[in-house]
Amino acid sequence: MRCEDGHDDAAYVLGALSPAERAAYERHLATCSFCREAVADLSRVPDMLDRLEADEFARWLDPDHAVEPERPRKPQGRVKTFSVRLLSTAASIVLILVLGGGVFAWWWMGQQAPAEPVFGPAVAMSSIESTSPIAATIQLAGSESGTKVRMQCEYSVTAEPYNFKLIAYGPDGEKEQLGSWLARPGAEFSMDGGTRFTQGALARFELVRLDNTKMLVLDVK
Repeated sequence: MRCEDGHDDAAYVLGALSPAERAAYERHLATCSFCREAVADLSRVPDMLDRLEADEFARWLDPDHAVEPERPRKPQGRVKTFSVRLLSTAASIVLILVLGGGVFAWWWMGQQAPAEPVFGPAVAMSSIESTSPIAATIQLAGSESGTKVRMQCEYSVTAEPYNFKLIAYGPDGEKEQLGSWLARPGAEFSMDGGTRFTQGALARFELVRLDNTKMLVLDVK
């Protein structure tokens, strides 16, 4: 599942958002583990590119580019330092923009392939009512940024279509919405999401209708 606000992550790292957009995106980051992980990954790119030499970056952009041997020059002090920094910043922008093309993704995966999360057994959520049109199970896996959550649910063939959402509760009543979907009669739905709460801090999951009517619950502790 991809967050609909994920297209702002690179612009946020590069400082290209307006003050209002940046404030709105930071509020979104507080409740979205997907975007927090994307920003954490992208924030490493400029630091890595700062270590690239100008000639090396030119060859990376154009393998046929021939760089003449550098002639001895007099030290140019702050002017040279500014030029190197400017080129490094331009390199960062170019490389982040080609992420969608897969060039950097291929290189990054080769350097640091993330381990697949190991989910625990599926646990059935309990129904609030004696009869419920929806049934669901939840699996958990620990992660560096919190907890990965995998949910699977089934909806009764006789029920009306309705929108549902899954909410995780942490300490002191804190909560975070993990996702929402439209349940159709007789349909099955699965969702992989995540919460900032660690497994030790997770207290409860609630599956609720869009009008906040509780349908299913699962107490973690």
